[in-house]
Formats: sequence, structure tokens, C-alpha cells
Amino acid sequence: MLVHGAFIPPRAACEAVAAVVRAVPVPGEPEDDKAPKGIRGRLGRHRASRPADVPEEPAVLEHVPVERMVLPITGFGNLTTHDAHRVADAIAAEAEGWAPATVSLAGGTALDFPGDWSVWARLAGDVEAFSAAARGVVQCVERLGFFMDRRQYRPMLSVATVTAATTGPYLQAIVDALEGFRGEEWAAAISLTKETFVGGKPETQEFARIPLAT
Repeated sequence: MLVHGAFIPPRAACEAVAAVVRAVPVPGEPEDDKAPKGIRGRLGRHRASRPADVPEEPAVLEHVPVERMVLPITGFGNLTTHDAHRVADAIAAEAEGWAPATVSLAGGTALDFPGDWSVWARLAGDVEAFSAAARGVVQCVERLGFFMDRRQYRPMLSVATVTAATTGPYLQAIVDALEGFRGEEWAAAISLTKETFVGGKPETQEFARIPLAT
């Protein structure tokens, strides 16, 4: 089974930030050149590199379903049940010594790095402790002999994806709305999930939730 580590915000926190994004009205026919320079420039560069096989009439924005809003830490690969429990036990033992982290969703950004098509909600609060726990997970499991992808973690939550139909003014309005958003706080815990196939379809289930500094 494929095993992943992630931070999963409370559903209410995800629903609140999703509501902020969906509440931004979609303009009828806005002009890209009305967008502030920062967003306009980034959107233009992304469009220039957009693959040629994009659908003719994509949605103006692709919203991430609430149930899929997670902050990935890393993937552990295809593990046996025995190895999955080894990983969980090792992380749980070390997490007892990690600083607790209370965070919330606050602020936003989009197209944040090369190749990025996401609209993001930022984190506020104990972000350094939150990030230290993510690094700790990777280091802990590497000591067990597994090789991790350190590039998955970012202290931001993907809430939507830009499409070829997204305009600069609309994207800027969403980022502005997120900048004014301050969500509820929650205590971070590490979630381990497994991806299995049920009826020929992939299904992701959480099999361990590990608090920090117990």
C-alpha cells in the first residue's frame, strides 16, 4: 500500500476557506491588463508555458474538494503493513519530543513558484514548529532506511487550481479575499494515510494520527 504523511486541517477550517474562494464573483469578461502587475506577470508567464492540449473551455477555476485539502509532508512509497506500522511507531516516539504547534489559515497567494498552478491559503501561528515537525518526520523515517521526497512540504494549503480560463483580475480578487481571511486555530497532528484499491478504484484512508509533544 502507498503510504503518505500529511497535516490534515479540521474540516470546518477547510470549509471556511473554501467558502471565501467560492464567494469571489466570477467577472463576465474582465481584461487581463487590469490585474495588478504582480499577478498579471505571473499568470502571463504560466500561460506561456501551458501545455497545448488544454481543453477548449476549462472552468474559470478548479476548486480543491474540501475532503482533499491536506498539507502533504512526504510520501513513504509502497510499504508492507509491517513497515507502515514501523514508520508510525518511530514517528510517534519522536513526536513526543517535538514542540506543539497551533496554527490557522490566514492570508493567501497564487502561482508561488515555477510550475505552480495553485491558489494557496497561508498558515499563521506556530509555523516554525509546524515546519520543524514536517522536517522531523522525514528525518525520522530516513533513519529507518527509507528515502523520502523532501520537496513535497510547503506551509500552505492548496485550495484551487488556475486554468487557461483564469483571468488576472479574478485571480487577484481571490488572493485579496484570502489576504483578509483569518480562520480558526487548531493543534497540528501528523496524519499517516494509506492508498489502497477498492473495487478497482484508489481509496485513501487515515490509519494513524500522531499528536505533537504528548
